[in-house]
Amino acid sequence: MMDFDALLTLSTNGKTFANPRRVALLKAVHATGSISQGAKQAGISYKAAFDAIKDMNSRSQEPLVTSEKGGKGGGGAALTHFGERLVQMYELLDKIQDMGLKALNDENAPLHSLLGIMSKFSLQTSARNQLFGTICDIQRYELHDLVIIQLAGKHRISATITHGSTVRLQLAIGKDVVALIKGPSITVFNEQASKLDYDNQLKGTIKAINRDKTSAEITVGLGESDEVCALVDNDNLIETNTNINTQIYACFHSTQVIIATMC
Repeated sequence: MMDFDALLTLSTNGKTFANPRRVALLKAVHATGSISQGAKQAGISYKAAFDAIKDMNSRSQEPLVTSEKGGKGGGGAALTHFGERLVQMYELLDKIQDMGLKALNDENAPLHSLLGIMSKFSLQTSARNQLFGTICDIQRYELHDLVIIQLAGKHRISATITHGSTVRLQLAIGKDVVALIKGPSITVFNEQASKLDYDNQLKGTIKAINRDKTSAEITVGLGESDEVCALVDNDNLIETNTNINTQIYACFHSTQVIIATMC
């Protein structure tokens, strides 16, 4: 495993405009309302802070910091709206950069796709299952579309959505998407079920089982990287073999699949 560090630097015309030191100064000025106090908090001299802010203000399309000289009422400094947005943008890029470094050390991370990286390291939803894949087919019907998603391994899942959603999300063959499925929408069987009951049936093996008095959460491994979790009532498991490493089918309907993507 390679333990890399990366310093995010923004440049204009080949000259440094913002870097971690300057962004830390902007944050400190925002927190203290003063260039001198901000410089102390950022661990740099007042002159270095003043020169850095003057340089950024002079080269920016809009000032980043406004200041008033001291006097009877005292002086002060504040970030402009553009300055606040620059700091927010820098923090966003820093998070994306950090996800990229994490992905480098994860063989299952899809480095070709920002959506895939976000789904693995950042995307948080109430849906227990988040499966990254690529659209391999779209079947159009009169009132809805059936979107077929190829996962990392051999598995495919289908999602039933309105044609309007297909258009709004700009879905097309080859586009990366994340399929979201709630745990209670998935059930498990030892044998394949009727396609009329479940049009998604993923064959895998049981990796983990957690039980309480009324239900069980069953984690089904689908290969090297993907897995799904089913939340099943204990009464529904009476005739199902649910031992670790048992072959099992995770079944759910295409209407229970939500598609997320980046347009």
